[in-house]
Amino acid sequence: MNTYENVSDVSGNRFLSKVYMWMFISMLLTAVASYAVMSSASLQATMFGLMWILIIAELGIVILLSWKLKSMSPAMAAAAYVFYSVLSGITLTPILTYYTLASVFVVFLISAGMFIGMSLIGYFIKKDLSGLRRFFMMALIGLVIAMLANMLLSYFAPALANGMNLIISVIAVLLFAGLTAHDTQKIKKIGQSMEYGNPYSQNLAIVCALTLYLDFINLFIHMLRLFGQRR
Repeated sequence: MNTYENVSDVSGNRFLSKVYMWMFISMLLTAVASYAVMSSASLQATMFGLMWILIIAELGIVILLSWKLKSMSPAMAAAAYVFYSVLSGITLTPILTYYTLASVFVVFLISAGMFIGMSLIGYFIKKDLSGLRRFFMMALIGLVIAMLANMLLSYFAPALANGMNLIISVIAVLLFAGLTAHDTQKIKKIGQSMEYGNPYSQNLAIVCALTLYLDFINLFIHMLRLFGQRR
């Protein structure tokens, strides 16, 4: 291995470390926010009444971070990411309240183990996974369409919709597990190709952390639907 490759690997590892640091912060904030809402009946009533506004705000922050990456200051990007993490904890609460606390904790550990395993695969695998990007994007669009269609189906044929929920969750788990490996490899390559002192490195690390965060949250939600114990 030549000197350039050594420098490239060090750069990639440093960038990945920064990405995972931001992801850990977001997971911690999400957990605290969700616990706070679940622990207060009055707070639940208030936040649940604002749920659609909060969800729209989440989407707005994702769009802001994606489109205004280079024009945002690092402080503004960090503040937006922190705000998103808190909002995510609040909007997850209605889902979590359907399941026992013990099963949420167990499924979280299982999901975390799967996420770490797929991240390690993405980090160490030599095969280039970028060719799967189009497949993953098409599968993701198909998954969203299927979920929306199943929401409509639940009003007319609840039993059939429940069966479809199971199939959709299995597909979603496989999809987001694959995306975790793909995105980890992509982020590693971004870090390896980044020039030293890049002024947008923190903003880019935040956006990459958001990508992995969304992979994990979706993996966790669908694992919960498969294995969570309802109250």
